[in-house]
Amino acid sequence: MDKVYLIGFMGTGKTAIGRHLQTRYDVEELDERFVQEHGSITDFFAKYGETGFRDREVELLRGSEAEIVVTGGGIIERLENRTFMKETGIVIWIDTPFHLVWNRIKTDPSRPLVKSRTTVEKLFRRRRPIYARLADIRVDGKKSVRELAKEIETILEENV
Repeated sequence: MDKVYLIGFMGTGKTAIGRHLQTRYDVEELDERFVQEHGSITDFFAKYGETGFRDREVELLRGSEAEIVVTGGGIIERLENRTFMKETGIVIWIDTPFHLVWNRIKTDPSRPLVKSRTTVEKLFRRRRPIYARLADIRVDGKKSVRELAKEIETILEENV
């Protein structure tokens, strides 16, 4: 099986989908791995800024040996990450409308980039075309986590 990368904006359900897939596949969630190795993402952002965080994220992405890699929403900010994912696996984009994303993340204190709806919406609009260009496969993020996990399992079975 090719390596699979789950991409999408924060709050699209990537982590929850990854948990569903863990029963059948080796799944690594990069933000969870970051926390294990470096502590709170919010604290790390405060101390080293987004650049420091993105530098560590590159290392985690390249070092992952999992079959399915659940990425953070901003991993696509760096060209080297986009290139690496394209060259080493299949990229699946969970495309979720902004209003659903916002309802899920607006009160989450563990997301350092969530300041105001306007700021997050600008980020969403800027990143969306990047996800679209990078993705090999787009799945509809309006579906439930269970439905999305099943759909991704089907995609994986077809690509074995």
